[in-house]
Amino acid sequence: MPKHYSSHDYRATTDDAVVVDSNQTTIVANDSKVVFKDKHGKTHEVEVSRLIQVFNNNIWNHRRSVK
Repeated sequence: MPKHYSSHDYRATTDDAVVVDSNQTTIVANDSKVVFKDKHGKTHEVEVSRLIQVFNNNIWNHRRSVK
């Protein structure tokens, strides 16, 4: 059952997105986060649905930078 998000919530456009691992296990993107350290050693936590939204926004404006 899809959740209802406000009109400005970026998760509304990623409701059907999933993350697939190397064992073909799927996880709903809206329920997932990525935790990583940057080159300075600072830990960051970012929602996967936010990464998808940034990718979708940037792919058309910066074609060469998105691979």
